[in-house]
Amino acid sequence: MRIYYLDLYRLRKGAVLLAMLVLALFILTVMFGREQVPTTAGTHSNIVYQVKTDEQVVALTFDISWGEKIPVAVADILKEEGIESTFFLSGPWIAKYPDMGKRLAGDGHEIASHGWRHKNYSEFTDEVIKEEIGKAHNAIKEVTGKAPKLIRTPNGDWNDRVVKAIASTGYRAIQWSVDSLDWQDPGVDAIANRVLERVHPGAIILMHASDSAEQTPEALPRVLAGLKEKGYKLVTVSELLEHGRGVAE
Repeated sequence: MRIYYLDLYRLRKGAVLLAMLVLALFILTVMFGREQVPTTAGTHSNIVYQVKTDEQVVALTFDISWGEKIPVAVADILKEEGIESTFFLSGPWIAKYPDMGKRLAGDGHEIASHGWRHKNYSEFTDEVIKEEIGKAHNAIKEVTGKAPKLIRTPNGDWNDRVVKAIASTGYRAIQWSVDSLDWQDPGVDAIANRVLERVHPGAIILMHASDSAEQTPEALPRVLAGLKEKGYKLVTVSELLEHGRGVAE
């Protein structure tokens, strides 16, 4: 007859190791189970703040959601300088000013979406987000004949859920790495200096062409001249994304 002895020390040691293994697996599950914005190497993030590149190239972008005086002035300056930018247009604005929307597209600017209602998307359900994007998409396409694929959310508001809802519609969310703060009308010098002091290769520059940004037309020529002096080439956002990986940082 064989006699078996229990080694309590080994049992306790094994139990501790098992508990540690279970805890480690739990922590890994929690970490990887969280919503994350994808930023895998070699691909663009679903939300882009800038492009990783060493080339002296940047994208100048404008948001428009109100008025027609400033949009005309900005378009005139860009046309005179031979610059093509990316315009994020709200659905109601382009529906109200279709001729201006057609002009921007005809001048060669990239047409993107600024959504429909100017409210934070994080307050909406996924279905409402998709409805907002769809309404703006249809309005922009009807006027310009172009189907936008880039969107800047109203107020720049987003979270991981919002980005995933946007991506499910085939759009990519575009933010900015250089904010001119021109909508605050802080002064022409302040707007130009802020852009030129913060610009960097692969930057996405945020400006506004709504009538609320009254100082933008006067500041814009200084911004363009300063960027040229620094050796920067201005392109659209889509063109900028061809120079490197769009990242969420």
